[in-house]
Amino acid sequence: MADQIPVSLEDLRVLLRFIPATDRETWVQVGMGIKAEFGTNGWDVWDTWSQSGTGYNLSDAKTVWKSFRKAGTGLGTVIKLAMDNGWTPDKTELSAEDKRRFAREHEARRIARQAEVEADEALLEVMRAKVAAECAVIWAQHTAGEGKSAYLDKKQVGAFGVGFMRHTVVLEIDDQAQRCQLWVGEDAQRFLKSVPSPRPAHLSMLVLRRGDMVMPLRDESGRLHSLQQVSSTGKKLFPKYGRKSGCFHVLGPDPEHAEVIGLAEGYATAASCLMAAGWAMVAGIDSGNLPKVAAALRALNPAARLVLCGDDDPATQGNPGRTKAELAAQQCAGVAVFPQGADGKDWNDLHVGQGLDAVREQLLASLLLEPAGPVEDLPRAPSDDCAPENSTTGTTGGAGEALTLAQVTRRYALVEGTTQVWDGDKSLLMKKTAFEALVGKPLAKEWLALTDDTRRVVAADHVRDIQQAKRLTGKKGGALGMPPVERYVYIDGTKDVWDRQKKRRVPEGAVKMALGDAYALWLNSAERRVVDVDHIVFDPTMTKDPAVYINTYDGLPLAPERNDEACANLIWLIDFLCNHDEASRDWLVRWLAYPLQHPGAKMDTAVLMHSIMEGSGKSLLFADAMGELYGQYAATVGQTQLESNFNAWQSRKLWAVFEEVVSRDQRYNQVGKIKHLITGKTVRMESKFINGWEEANHMNAVFLSNEILPWPISESDRRLLVMWPMETLPAARQKAIGAELRNGGVAALYAWLLAIDLGDFDQRTRPPKTEARERLVALSRAAWQTFVHMWRVGELGPNLWGGCLSTDLYALFTEWCQRNKEHALSHTKFSLFVSAEVEKTRSIPWSEGTSRRFGAFFFPSDLEPSPAPSLNAAQLGKMVDKWRDAAQAAGWNVSAWDHVKAAAA
Repeated sequence: MADQIPVSLEDLRVLLRFIPATDRETWVQVGMGIKAEFGTNGWDVWDTWSQSGTGYNLSDAKTVWKSFRKAGTGLGTVIKLAMDNGWTPDKTELSAEDKRRFAREHEARRIARQAEVEADEALLEVMRAKVAAECAVIWAQHTAGEGKSAYLDKKQVGAFGVGFMRHTVVLEIDDQAQRCQLWVGEDAQRFLKSVPSPRPAHLSMLVLRRGDMVMPLRDESGRLHSLQQVSSTGKKLFPKYGRKSGCFHVLGPDPEHAEVIGLAEGYATAASCLMAAGWAMVAGIDSGNLPKVAAALRALNPAARLVLCGDDDPATQGNPGRTKAELAAQQCAGVAVFPQGADGKDWNDLHVGQGLDAVREQLLASLLLEPAGPVEDLPRAPSDDCAPENSTTGTTGGAGEALTLAQVTRRYALVEGTTQVWDGDKSLLMKKTAFEALVGKPLAKEWLALTDDTRRVVAADHVRDIQQAKRLTGKKGGALGMPPVERYVYIDGTKDVWDRQKKRRVPEGAVKMALGDAYALWLNSAERRVVDVDHIVFDPTMTKDPAVYINTYDGLPLAPERNDEACANLIWLIDFLCNHDEASRDWLVRWLAYPLQHPGAKMDTAVLMHSIMEGSGKSLLFADAMGELYGQYAATVGQTQLESNFNAWQSRKLWAVFEEVVSRDQRYNQVGKIKHLITGKTVRMESKFINGWEEANHMNAVFLSNEILPWPISESDRRLLVMWPMETLPAARQKAIGAELRNGGVAALYAWLLAIDLGDFDQRTRPPKTEARERLVALSRAAWQTFVHMWRVGELGPNLWGGCLSTDLYALFTEWCQRNKEHALSHTKFSLFVSAEVEKTRSIPWSEGTSRRFGAFFFPSDLEPSPAPSLNAAQLGKMVDKWRDAAQAAGWNVSAWDHVKAAAA
C-alpha cells in the first residue's frame, strides 16, 4: 500500500492522529512501519505520536525503536490502521511526473534504510561477540558457586547452576566506540562517578553488585552468550547486545541425555519444577523465547518427552505465557501444562502457596498426556516401572491351594491400624477384598476373628520399609546391573554423584531421573556410599589406597605381546616420520616408551609433526596405533575442543593427538594454553551442567598440522620435538601398516616399547634440535628478533657484531626494514627490545673528531675474545667510526642515515 499512496513525514503526522497509541501491539506495528519506510528520520514523528498514549516512557520508546532492525511490517500497515480508524487519503489524481518523483523518493528511502539495516546488523554482530566475551569473564572470574539471595528465599527455591557476584563489577558497553570493558571493585566505583549526567545515548552499563544472583545464558552447544542479573529484590536485567533469542539456562540433569525435559519461562518457575519432579529443567527467560528454546532442545534430544511448564495469566492481554507455551508444544511435539488452583500464575506461585507436593502431583500427571505432535519412542514416566502397591499376582493363592487356617496364619499378617493384609511370602500388600477373594470369605472371616496373640500383626512403617527396600534392590540397569547403593556414590562437598557403572561424574538430577521413585530410598539408605570430593582421583600409578579413594583408572586395554615381526612396519614408520634421522628417532622412541614403562608419567615435552605435504602417515602412528594402545585414555582433539570453555574431554586421558587445533588468526592467542597442556601438573575440568573439579594431568600430547607455522615458538623453548616429514608414505607400506593394525601389531608395538632401554632418559630430557625446529623458530621471530639474529650471525655484514651506537643500530634496522618490507618500530621500543638480549649502556660521552657527543651503546657480551669495552670517549669514537665503516662496506647507506647527516651538516 505504501507504494500506492504517497505519504511524506508531514502527511504521516496527520495520518497518525487517527490511530490511538494505547495498545502496545499497535504501537509496535506503527513504529516498525515508520522505520521501515523512513529509517531514523521517522523517530521524531513516532515518538511524538507515542506520547499521546498512556504509560509513555522515553527510555522504553528508544529501546523499542532501536530493536526495529529488519523489515517486517511496512508503511502499508500503518496506512491501513489509519484508514480503519477513519482516515481518508487525498483523492487527487497524481500526475505522471508526481508518480515518478514519488517512486524515486520511495526508492531513495529504501536504499538508505537498507544501508541502516546493514550497518545495524554489522554493529550487532560485533557487539554481541564482545558482550559474550566479557560475560564469560564475569562468569568465570567474578562469581561464586555458592551464596545467598533474598530473591531465592522469597521464591523458596535453591541455587541450581547460578552464580553470585563476589564484588561489584560494571560492564561498560559503548556502541559508538564499539567497545566493551569491565570495571571491578574500586575501579567500578570510580567509573560510575565519572559517567556524565545525563548519560550519553551510546553508553550502556550493567552494574552487578556483590551478592546479586547471575544466571548464565547459553545456546544448545553450551556456549555462553549473555547473563541475567537478578537483584535481591527480584529485578532482572540483561546486558545490552547480550543475545537472548534461543538461549537458556539448564537446571539439574543434562537435557541431552534426559528422558523428560521441562521448559519454563523464569528461573524460579524452573527451580520449583526441578525440586518437585527432578526432571532436567530449562529456564527459557521469557514466553517469546519458548518456541526457539523448545526447538533447540528437541534437536538436542529428539527422543525426550518435552513438557512446557507454562505460565497462565488470563488478565494479561493475549495471555502470552499460555499462548507461547502451547505454540512451542505444538511445534516441537511436547505437552503444555499449567498450574491449577494456585493463587498466582506460575508453578512457583503454586509451590509457595500449596507446597512442592501439589507441583509434583500436577507435573507427573502431565506424563500421561499425549504430545501435541508425533514423536516416536517417547520414554515412560519413572513411576511406570513400579507396580501399584495393591496389585496382585496371577496365582490363585490360598483358594486354589486349599490353604488351612494354620497356613494362612503363618503366611499373612494384618497391617496395624488398617484392614489391609500383608503377604509375607511374596512381600505383597493387598486390600481386604483381594485377600477374601484369594483365600475365600469363610477362611478370611475366621482368620480376622483371631485375637492379636494368635494372628500376626505388622506395623505399617515396617511394611513400607520392606517395599521400599525391595523396589530399591530391584532398580537395576545397564550392562553391570548394579543396584543403586553400589552404582551411585555421593561426592561429599558437591551436588554431584559418582556413577561407578559409567565411571563419570553425574549431577544429582541425573540420579533422580535414573531412579525415579527409588531416589529417596537411595538417598536415605544406610548403605549409601559417600566419597570425599578430593578422593576421586585419576591415578595411573595405582598407588592410592582403594579403600579410601575411587581411582578412575582401570589399566590399559591391551596386553603386550612380544612379536617384533608383527609390528615391523610400525617401527619403520617411526623412523620414516623422523626422516631417518638417528638422534630424532632415538629420542622419539624413548619418549613413546617412557610413559608406558612408567605408567602415569607426565612428560615435560611434546611432539610437533607438521608439513604442507599430506599422507606421510602421521595420523596412522599417533592417532590410530597409539590411540588403540591407550584405548579410552586417548583422545583426538580438534580446534573446537581446544577453544571450548568446557574441557571434560581431557579428563582421564593419558594420550592426546591434536590435529590442526590452532587457526591462523588464533595461533598467537593459543600459545599459553598449549604450554599448559604440555607442562601443567593439574588441570581444572569444566563440564556442562556439572560442578568443575581438579584432576592430575597425566596427558602426553602430539600435535599434527599441515601449516608451515602452526604456532610460534621461541629459541629458548625446548619443549618440542619438531619434525617435518619429507616424503609421502608409500602405498605398499601404508597397506602393510594397515594389516598390522588389524592383526595384533599394536600389542606387539606395546611390548617392543616396553623393552626399550631408556638409559638416562626421563620426563625432562630435552629433544634434539632439528632443521624443522630452526625454521619454525625463524618463522616465529618478530622483525626486531630476526634483525638481531642476523646481526649476531653476521648476515647483516662481517665485523658488525660488536659494540655500536644505539642510534646507528636503529638506523641500520630501519633501512633493513625498508629493504625487506618489514614493520619498523619506534627507536624507544626497538632499544628496549634489543636490550633484553644485548647489554645496553646509559647515555655516555664519546668523541667524533673534535666534537663531544652523548649516546647509548650496545655491547654484545658473547664476543670471542671478549675484552671489556673501553668507556673512554676517544676510544668509543674510534669504535663508532670502525662500525660505520664496516656497515658501509657491507652495502648499507650509512651516509644517508638521518642522525649521521645531521652531524655532518
